[in-house]
Amino acid sequence: MNRPEPEVEYRVPAEIDPADAAALYVEAGWMESADESEVTAMLRGTYAVSAAFHEGRLIGFMRAFSDGVGDAYMLDLIVNKKYRRLGIGRKILDNLTDHLKRQGIDWILCIGAPGTGEFYSRTRAEKMTDYTPYRFES
Repeated sequence: MNRPEPEVEYRVPAEIDPADAAALYVEAGWMESADESEVTAMLRGTYAVSAAFHEGRLIGFMRAFSDGVGDAYMLDLIVNKKYRRLGIGRKILDNLTDHLKRQGIDWILCIGAPGTGEFYSRTRAEKMTDYTPYRFES
């Protein structure tokens, strides 16, 4: 049975409430508790945010770090569980990449978490088979 698609408002660049963003991080399992001060700092250091709202409430977002010239790294694509599989995450991602490209940024990267390959394979992203991501630990 198909769910009716909600009327969603998309904004990029978007200002989002850190408390609402923190709640989405908790729901996604990326934070144990909603640390609003931590999320405030994270958002402050972000170049651009693409967000989705339903009835004025934040239901999903993705953010990007960038030098504002040539490179950007997108991360934290989160959509509220009730709104998944409706194309909202894809629209958030597309809006953010389009915004970055309009800024003249042409090297846009994202590392998909385990299990996200199917989602990203349906986007305009190309898998970078000749590149290897590295994680530096202290």
